[in-house]
Formats: sequence, structure tokens, C-alpha cells
Amino acid sequence: MKYKICIAIPIKSDDLNINSQLVETSLEKKPDLIEFRFDYINDVKFITFSFLTELLNLITPKIPIVFTFRRIQERGQYNLNKDERLQILKLLVEAKPDYLDIEMESDIKILKTITNLAYKNNVDLIFSFHDFEDTPTYEETITLLDKFEDKLIHECSIDLDKMGESVFKLIFTPQIFEDNLNILKICRTLSQDGKKIVCFAMGELGIFSRIMCVKFGSLWTYGSLRDKTAPGQININTLREMYQLLFNSNS
Repeated sequence: MKYKICIAIPIKSDDLNINSQLVETSLEKKPDLIEFRFDYINDVKFITFSFLTELLNLITPKIPIVFTFRRIQERGQYNLNKDERLQILKLLVEAKPDYLDIEMESDIKILKTITNLAYKNNVDLIFSFHDFEDTPTYEETITLLDKFEDKLIHECSIDLDKMGESVFKLIFTPQIFEDNLNILKICRTLSQDGKKIVCFAMGELGIFSRIMCVKFGSLWTYGSLRDKTAPGQININTLREMYQLLFNSNS
């Protein structure tokens, strides 16, 4: 079985030559997906439709692309007001990547607008949640997801049938090593229940679940090329070597 790895690339400038080299080096690693993290860019004014289209056109052969502009409350780099953030997210959707990552705790107006726009543009959503303090129980995780779906239905007026291909990305912070086991159980149970899940722990203490999550139902894990975009992120070469040793896989 092939276990999927998404390379996370921080986009720091609008320089096409620099970004071309980053993408070319990333593609040499044969990732299963690529995530562009736009909240690292040196000025948000560079995020234009033409800039985004140029980036997408660099991906040959085509593989799934994730666009992310992380909000400051979840370790993004820019403290924007709601309207400024909404305009950027709309641009990201209209460029038509395969996925847009949007935080579950985003403002209602942003969630409603972007969810509907993504559906119209055939862009699948990754609804992400980061707990930078702790690891919840399985029951607490189910409550979190139920409350979010309730928010989509009753506050955003979203038809959940339109969200069938949505991915739930649940990232936690372990306090002890055993929290990794709880996270893997959450991942396995939710995936067996039919949820499309990406789930692991952050930080050095969470490396075990970051590696093993793909064996327990996570659609993919994240690896770095050079610069890490999250604490505990592992270089893609190291991840592949680990998977070959652990699972006798061609990943």
C-alpha cells in the first residue's frame, strides 16, 4: 500500500524563478500532494489571480494542490481583518486548486462565503482544527465535529450533501507520549465511520503519530522540503525511508 505524503511549501515571495525552483525540487521528491502556504509571503498584495495561476501551471505532471492561508490565531503570519482575509481566500478558491484549507473556527461570514464559492468552483475543502495546548478524547473530538457541522447547517445555511468530499484535518498537541495512541485511535475510528480524515499531533512529542497516522486511516501526512511549516514536521526523504522500513512500501 502506498502511503501519501504532502509536501508543505512556504511561499515567501512573488519571484517566479524562486518559486519555480522550489516547485521543481519538490516534484523531484515525487510527493502525492503539494501544499502552498501563502501566509509566509512577504506582502499579501502579491497574492493575485495571475500569481496563483502561474504557480499552478508549474505543477507538471499534475498532482493535487492544497492552497492554505493560515489565520493568525492558528500560527499564520498576518493579522488581517475579516474582509481582508475573505478577499484573499476568495482569490485562492477562484484560482481552482484541488483543495483549500480553511480553519473550522473561521468567522461565520468567511465560512459561508468560501464554502459556497468552493462548491461552485469544484474545489474541495479541508476543514482544519489545531489545538496548540492539548489532545482531546475521542468523545470530545466527536463533539467538536458535531458542533462544527451544526454551525455549517444552522449558521452558514450550508447543505452538507455538497460537502461530501470535504476533509477534516484535526491536529493536536500531546502532553505525554501516550497521547499519540489516543490520536491514532481517533484517526482510525473516524476513518472507519466514513469521515475523510487527516489527523496527527504536532511537536517533537507528536512525531510518532505524524509518521503512523497514514496506517490508521489518515488520508496523508505532511513532510517538509527544507523549511518546516509546523513543529515536528519531518523531511520528505526521511518519511519515505521510514515507510519503506516500517511497511515495506513503495511510498
